Amino acid sequence: MHKQRGGLRRVGYRLLLVAIVVASLLPSTIAQAASDEATLALERINHWRAWSGLSPLVRHPALDAAAQAHARYYFLNASDPDLAGMGLHREKPGKPGFTGEDILARAQAQGYRGSVNENIAFTGSLSAAAEAFLGTVNHRLPLLDPRYQHIGFGAVNEGNVRIEVVMVGTLGDWTEQASPEWVVWPLDGMTGVPTHFWGEAPNPFPEATYPIGYPITAKYFGPGDVSFARGEIRREGQVVPSHFATGSGWLSRRSAFLAATEPLRAGTSYQYVIEGTADGRPFRLTGTFRTAARAGEELSPGSPALALPVPPGLASAPAVIQQQWRATDGPVASGQRAGWTFGPDAWATRWEPYAESPGGRRQVVYFDKARLEITDPGGDPAFPWFVTSGLLVSEMVLGRVAVGQNRFTVRSPAPVPLAGDPAPQNPDAPTYASLRPHSSLISGVHAPNRTGQLIREVLWRDGTVTSDDSLVSFGVTIAAYDEVTGHNIARPFVDWLGQQPWAPLYVVGRPIADPYWVRVRVGGELRWVLVQAFERRILTYTPDNDPSWRVEMGNVGRHYYEWRYGTPAPAG
Repeated sequence: MHKQRGGLRRVGYRLLLVAIVVASLLPSTIAQAASDEATLALERINHWRAWSGLSPLVRHPALDAAAQAHARYYFLNASDPDLAGMGLHREKPGKPGFTGEDILARAQAQGYRGSVNENIAFTGSLSAAAEAFLGTVNHRLPLLDPRYQHIGFGAVNEGNVRIEVVMVGTLGDWTEQASPEWVVWPLDGMTGVPTHFWGEAPNPFPEATYPIGYPITAKYFGPGDVSFARGEIRREGQVVPSHFATGSGWLSRRSAFLAATEPLRAGTSYQYVIEGTADGRPFRLTGTFRTAARAGEELSPGSPALALPVPPGLASAPAVIQQQWRATDGPVASGQRAGWTFGPDAWATRWEPYAESPGGRRQVVYFDKARLEITDPGGDPAFPWFVTSGLLVSEMVLGRVAVGQNRFTVRSPAPVPLAGDPAPQNPDAPTYASLRPHSSLISGVHAPNRTGQLIREVLWRDGTVTSDDSLVSFGVTIAAYDEVTGHNIARPFVDWLGQQPWAPLYVVGRPIADPYWVRVRVGGELRWVLVQAFERRILTYTPDNDPSWRVEMGNVGRHYYEWRYGTPAPAG
């Protein structure tokens, strides 16, 4: 067994790689001072591994010694023309500082008896070297390999000579399989991703003219064999010309590499797909990431990585809307969080009249709880309001359909129940029309600021408002006041909005009426529910619900579609 492990190592080190990276070629380098540069570099590497679900690497004194000794050997023999390309990993007996001819021998000379790997860079900083390795293909793989346990650092920066050596290793048996089954980079939802890949030796994309786009890598550690059929990158639904390759080396086999043929755009969202067969079963890896919008923007894992397929209703929607759903409702679909923001799937994608859009119409996508719109498809997708969430509640309360920035088609306010069961089973429930006389959008009069007061007002179907002192037993108070629209906001909604991962103004909007208690049927049973209308959403609070479901969003998307088109919304 020991001999077999040694044989695997010997295959490995002969194929190991060198990062031909110079500081002047990097888009940016890390210039942080640290008492121990290696500690800072290790923290970075272990952050990336943690984001990928991998165990942290631990510094091993033998690997530290081997890496530092090789850095010193390079310093003492920098004029040797053989210290170039893959020759950077070798030493010559008799030369100053010699410790071993190859990576394995150098590690063993320091007492490390395991499988090893090595990266080399020339940046002047171990932290910058680590970032440079992450931005490649072949030098990224060892840093994000779950089989490695240990790491060692060596560096020399004296006079005109600078070199960084990073060695990784494991004392365990070397196998093809490890956990997790897949390591994919960039992560799904990642932000601050660099835009360029400047190349490395050996070259993963021989046909490429560098620089190209930041590379995507997918490495399989599961059982059986893996084959890769295709890879694709999209930006705003359009296919981006790309290079796609698979690895064949000792470390790169069972891996796929994907990169755009040109550097990526700054501050832009991209989607990737890699498909093939693993262990006899088809697989499809998908993800989205956003490139850094400015120099110095930090890499961030963003939303939790999800390998969810796009729901069938969203398949025909613009890619940027698919991305927004995945980032917002993907964690709900995967069971990581409760409560839909948009809904489990889109059920209608349409073109609706809108004067300011090209051709006088814009593409919209309907969900249970919202409608998402792209008014200017030629705009910057990185702009936060490139996709907007419709002012559906305002339109239903006011009784007008927006067909332009300041153009409307007038119709009756929506006779759709604000909460509870549909109208046939909920005939006495207040509707959007019931709210109309109580909105400052109609009256132009701001409600008095009642912050701290208990809510006892009841809205009825005919639009009248009464007061019921028994409702103070629920203990619900006013917690905030919106100076712009002149309406109070109930405590449960203020607290709930403050806990959401998205911007309330974008998803919910401003209040357009005060909160009211309503008496509605829920599942056929009469219950008290607190409702409040905002520009884009209806929020409800049901005090006798389970605590995690007391605040909910109404099905505004369905209500609006039924009102606008005079027909029930399609099944979800």
